[in-house]
Amino acid sequence: MNQRKPYSSVRKVLLSPKLEGKAGREHLAGILGFLDAGHVWDVRIVRSASELTPETVRKALEDGTEGFLISVAAPGRQKAVLDILAHAGKPVVVLDDHGPGRSAASFAYIRFDTSAIVSAALDHFARILPGAGVAFVPDSSREPWSMAREKAFRAIVAKRGLAASVFCGTTRAALAKWLQKLPTPAGVVAANDLTALQVVETCAEIGLDVPDQLAVLGIDNDELICGHTRPPIATVEPNFAGAGFLAATTLQRMMDGLKVPRITAVQESVNRVVVRESARPRPGTPLLFRQAEDMIRSDAVRLDVAKLARELGVSRTRLADEFRRQGKTVAGEIREARYAKVLELLRNPHQAIGPIANFCGWRSETHLMHDFRKRMGMTMREWRKRHVRGGA
Repeated sequence: MNQRKPYSSVRKVLLSPKLEGKAGREHLAGILGFLDAGHVWDVRIVRSASELTPETVRKALEDGTEGFLISVAAPGRQKAVLDILAHAGKPVVVLDDHGPGRSAASFAYIRFDTSAIVSAALDHFARILPGAGVAFVPDSSREPWSMAREKAFRAIVAKRGLAASVFCGTTRAALAKWLQKLPTPAGVVAANDLTALQVVETCAEIGLDVPDQLAVLGIDNDELICGHTRPPIATVEPNFAGAGFLAATTLQRMMDGLKVPRITAVQESVNRVVVRESARPRPGTPLLFRQAEDMIRSDAVRLDVAKLARELGVSRTRLADEFRRQGKTVAGEIREARYAKVLELLRNPHQAIGPIANFCGWRSETHLMHDFRKRMGMTMREWRKRHVRGGA
């Protein structure tokens, strides 16, 4: 039986998320959401992987730091940093690591289900381009996270028997030649949104229409990239905040002397597929499905599966089959539309949080609060504070 250590009201913790990208910022939002829930840490933030040096770690240990929550250090320093932490025996939670990890008992790893993220992209293409080929463009850096997404892509297309291609070049000219050889229409999954932007720009340069000839889908939903391009870039949004919240929860348990799994997967690793112009549904999508989607978007709060089928004049079985052919479920689409309404209301700082559950179709405020925290890694009030100017 695990023995709980004497409780300390303040835990001294070093955080080192990668703040230069959306993933790191959202990780930090999830961590801060955990702290806002009432946990007290004396936090030092190391703002980039390049600043996480052996000297930084040694100084933190000398200063009495009890726990470390880090993204992997810069490659040239990673082994030295992890060696010091493993030898120290202090609790360490690692985010964004794609290697085998350390076997040290003091280490725990929080990882996304990369296959689920890539599957979400391929499922979207199966819906909008049934029977078309798919392709993958790695990030030019060939960093481990990009290689992990490429590996997942290769495994999934092989399992599904899809016609697929992976870009293996390194230059923009090579990318242009490769894109020109893809059979059209096709769906291109990019390793991240910046890579998707490069694909979209290259298509424009060589006269390939996006999305009619090549539909392009990124990963991460970095709004600064996706929302300000022509065309706007569709993308898969991972649950970064949920990963941060889970990492903080895991570190707290470790500092309390409790046993945790060596590797913990982020439940619901995918928040959603954000559909924008670069990968919009084609005009040939079946009429019944389009009508159902339009009704769900306009009135999801009132609808359930039975009501939707009745108002469309079809059986529940036929409706379910139509959605299944598009790779979706009726209940899942209604749920996503209700969550979109929740976020819309939360963005209004003058909207009281209490009534939102009733406005958006949840049975009770408690039920929505539980669902929202599990999905987003923070409470609705915390989400508003992070995303809305003037939020309370």
